[in-house]
Amino acid sequence: MFRQNVQILMIMVICFCCFGCSTLQKLGGIKPPKLSIKNVNIANAGLKEMDLVMAIQVENNYPIGIHLPAFDYNFTINDHVFLKGENALNQNISALGTNQVNVPVKIHFMDLYQSLSALVSQDEALYNLNGNIHFDVPILGRMKIPFEKTGDLPLLKMPKISVKGLRVKSLTFASASLALDIEMDNPNGFLMLLKDFSYNFSVDGLKWADGQIQKDISFQQHGKSSMTIPMKLNFFEMGKAMFNLIKQKRSLPYEFDTQVKFKTDLPFLQDIQIPLTKREMFNCYRSFYFSINMA
Repeated sequence: MFRQNVQILMIMVICFCCFGCSTLQKLGGIKPPKLSIKNVNIANAGLKEMDLVMAIQVENNYPIGIHLPAFDYNFTINDHVFLKGENALNQNISALGTNQVNVPVKIHFMDLYQSLSALVSQDEALYNLNGNIHFDVPILGRMKIPFEKTGDLPLLKMPKISVKGLRVKSLTFASASLALDIEMDNPNGFLMLLKDFSYNFSVDGLKWADGQIQKDISFQQHGKSSMTIPMKLNFFEMGKAMFNLIKQKRSLPYEFDTQVKFKTDLPFLQDIQIPLTKREMFNCYRSFYFSINMA
């Protein structure tokens, strides 16, 4: 077998020197490496970024081992070039062997929407991933074999949170009962299910409330849902300054920090934990309704 491989290699060298690579494909059934795309999967998906990974099976038809030093690629979205480059592989395939090569592309959605602003209002886009696998074959040198795949790319976006108002339900010299009304907007084309909501609410630098809400709230695709967070303020514990803030008729700065856990109906995006923060002003009226200025 070894002697046969040496003889084939010598024939390959002679033919390459005399006639070039095309002769090798016709001689003795010897063909260049073959590529076949197995699948394209989504990995490490989040609302800010995701990886698109193309799995390519490489068959080495030569009776000698070959080296795969690199691959180059072009990644287009709706016929616009979004990413391109060359990455190292450093893989080896034995004689007549088969290996899998992964071609990953990392997509940052903020960069994508800045490059193609029309995608902000879309749920998916058409992608094309094409390029070449580079081969180093003894004697023959560097070769390139192309690959290409077209498909649909889901476009993911961060949900939006807004504080709609802070209602004073009751107020005494000792305490106040408040209700914080918030609204969450799901800009995505898939269902989002809120599982856990942790929050910290401060006004004018004073911490008013924090807590955790564990309940299922569904946010339909391109839909909005509201929820109310009850708050109880104890002025004896929090001091007279808190009472004076509520009584005053003036604009006050607030800070609303949250950690939100979602589940989705997408198979590649099951559990999401994201921070959401709002820093705005609200105005206090005599009716003790706090209207949020979102301008």
